[in-house]
Amino acid sequence: MTQLPPGVKMTPMLSQYTEWKALYPDCILFFRMGDFYEMFFDDARKASEILDITLTARDPSKSIPMAGVPWHAVNAYLGRLVRAGCKVAICEQIGEPDGKTLVDRQVVRIVTPGTFVPEDAGTGGRLAAVARAGKDIAAALLSAETGRLEAGIFPPGEAASLVASFAPGELLFPANFCVSGTLPMLSGFFPISRPEEFFSPVSGTRWLADQWGVASLASFGVEDNSPSAGCAAAALKYFSETQFGAVNHVRRIYPLRPREYLHLDVTTQRNLELLDEGGPSLWGTLNRCRSPMGRRTLREWILRPLLDEAAVRKRQDGVEYLLACSGERRRLRDLLSECRDVERATSRLSMGTGTPRDLGAVRDTLRLLPSLLPLCTGPLEEWTSGLPDFSGLAAELCSALEEDLPRMRANGGIIRPGYDRELDEWRDAGSGASAWMDAYLEKIRTDTGISKIRAGYNKVFGYYLEVSKGSLGSVPDFFIRKQTLVNAERFITEEMKVFEERMESATAEISRREGELYDRLAGETLDRVEDLQALGEALAVLDVLASLAETAREKGYVRPVVNSGFGLMVKNGRHPVVEDVLTDSPFVPNSLKLEGDGKRIALITGPNMAGKSTYLRSAALLVILAQMGSFVPAEAAEIGLCDRIFTRIGARDDLARGSSTFMVEMVETANILHNVTDRSLVILDEVGRGTSTYDGMSIAWAVLEYLADGCGASPKVLFATHYHELTCLEERFPCMENLSMAVKESEGGIFFLHQVVKGSADRSYGIEVARLAGLPRPVLRRAFDLLQRFEREERTGNFPKKKREFTGARQMDLFEAERHGIVEELAAIEPDGLTPFRALELLYKLSEKSREVLRPENHASS
Repeated sequence: MTQLPPGVKMTPMLSQYTEWKALYPDCILFFRMGDFYEMFFDDARKASEILDITLTARDPSKSIPMAGVPWHAVNAYLGRLVRAGCKVAICEQIGEPDGKTLVDRQVVRIVTPGTFVPEDAGTGGRLAAVARAGKDIAAALLSAETGRLEAGIFPPGEAASLVASFAPGELLFPANFCVSGTLPMLSGFFPISRPEEFFSPVSGTRWLADQWGVASLASFGVEDNSPSAGCAAAALKYFSETQFGAVNHVRRIYPLRPREYLHLDVTTQRNLELLDEGGPSLWGTLNRCRSPMGRRTLREWILRPLLDEAAVRKRQDGVEYLLACSGERRRLRDLLSECRDVERATSRLSMGTGTPRDLGAVRDTLRLLPSLLPLCTGPLEEWTSGLPDFSGLAAELCSALEEDLPRMRANGGIIRPGYDRELDEWRDAGSGASAWMDAYLEKIRTDTGISKIRAGYNKVFGYYLEVSKGSLGSVPDFFIRKQTLVNAERFITEEMKVFEERMESATAEISRREGELYDRLAGETLDRVEDLQALGEALAVLDVLASLAETAREKGYVRPVVNSGFGLMVKNGRHPVVEDVLTDSPFVPNSLKLEGDGKRIALITGPNMAGKSTYLRSAALLVILAQMGSFVPAEAAEIGLCDRIFTRIGARDDLARGSSTFMVEMVETANILHNVTDRSLVILDEVGRGTSTYDGMSIAWAVLEYLADGCGASPKVLFATHYHELTCLEERFPCMENLSMAVKESEGGIFFLHQVVKGSADRSYGIEVARLAGLPRPVLRRAFDLLQRFEREERTGNFPKKKREFTGARQMDLFEAERHGIVEELAAIEPDGLTPFRALELLYKLSEKSREVLRPENHASS
């Protein structure tokens, strides 16, 4: 229980607060007091910092810190708190305050980072659970905003990637399970530890079966008493605990199976820039979706490309149909833009956090179906033909609900006039207030002779008659004094008392009846929750297919051939994201051919900035696009299904775990070599760059040999390097082919053509790239001299052995370069264009540089 500061009296309200706080010590307690949720003590201090709200005090001595947020805007504040990793207990008033006794209060739900579904579209609650399953890992993924619960058993690396890409707000795990040791990439998620029995496969299976009223989970494709069932039960039980059982929109479990999707580990997702994280991404390039459901599903398709050839072709058929039927596509997209997020709306209604606008979202979507579904012909019927009939529910909601609905249920104005006779009668009774008061006021003026008497109303005193002080002598005896003002008195009569009671009764009855009707409509809607979830999924798929068709039309994408072969052939392919951001120059396309039983390894050499990394990433992105069912940026493509894409691209360190750039590079390379398969696509860019030249070249050489003839598999490999010595491996391994980036040389410098050609590059052009980057001329000249010397001495084997010999040569060469620099500065001067002052300034500068070069101590070691 919260300890009060010395001298602070424990009031009944504070006693009630501390009792509830003691039951939820790990939560910030939102304590409802009238129109505000108040927080006290440490909760108030913490919330005021996170929410940037004023910290006040409850008592004159300011020993009880207090902060509050308005109840009608609570969702915005909850969103900020859960993003900061906080849990919030909502303690509501139960019943109406009477001003005499302490109002009852009760915690009605717990808001957590993994279960909060905000009112506005965005990232909804995501909850994950993991546990051991022998050598593998059982994982469950629960989306609070859609009610979708998935579970399966995977190797540790695949389980970690699956959970990380799901990006849960909270991660549940057994108390005896070390996440940071077993699944280190998940250590950054909000951890929730639970006892081991919380994840029991046997009791979890029984609990889920009871929850859904089924005899066995096998009806959902999940094995009874499996670790995946235990994880699924743990996730749903935690969700149910926080929502006090209001989780009826989670109606089943969906099995997740290894090798069901193309596996993209977290490193690959980051290296290929798949998702929108503040910069250009594949998601941003493809996203033409018109609904929140579509945008959510597009993200899932990108992260989970298919391994089922038939399923890929179904999606491609849908894209092709919409691409060909431009009129239908435009009408469909226009209607989809008017559709609301029915999955989110039904989830919020089920959790008890929904508003009239959530019910309106269902209404608005259902009434579009008679126009939308007839457009879904041909291949689109795959997703719409099994949808149930919603005409009855649509008609009911359309006839019952006002067109413009309030945010809050308490505001009223939810039910249309004419829908319910009883409600209309009470509204008629209430609406006559103004007319009755006008007539009564005229009667009072006639009976009393007081012409300036007026009527009014306020929430505190109700209805009243106001008489100025000059007319108080004419006030009759049946006037009852109600309030004294500076220049007037306010009165009420017995007739007005009866009228006021009737009006209060009408207001209460309107609120009661409208609440009953709203609850009935919400209940009828939730009776169809599974049907509405199926509708949401179908609309989301249609939105993604239309988005992919629109992108294909805009950018000239083509349908790839996807088959069970092992090859990867692309004619004039383009990087979808780079092409999208290039506005001042056209993208240069390149072809690619990797054969499962032929040249399956391409070794790519050439200078930096010539396009090697873009070429590598393009290949991976085209595979992802093809297997998610999209068209691809190319003239033609034939892609054999890949089960994994591995990438080792870029230089970065992991200081939090004490790993250097080179260690990260080696760990990622090791992961690839241990898990590669015949159907894998491996992208390796500059392996060995993080250490010395000969160490790095040796490692790169060994890795390439291992992938060519040593890993027990025949993956497709794109290997970019600056180690030209590796190109000789083409002669040893028939599966390998040398490619290079074309460069045009001229007197003015070099030009990168961004074209891939057969053969190897004989130069890296590093100094030319440094010149383009703007390095000073003396540095470039010195680098060129050293390059020539190193190449000459490497050929003869006469690298300098003595440090003094090398140092002296370096100093002589350096000062020679500085002399050249002074001469070049002189040659660049235009004397006729100099002012006298500028000429004198340059003379002093060049004179000082010359003295520095000729100073004797600078030549002592030579």
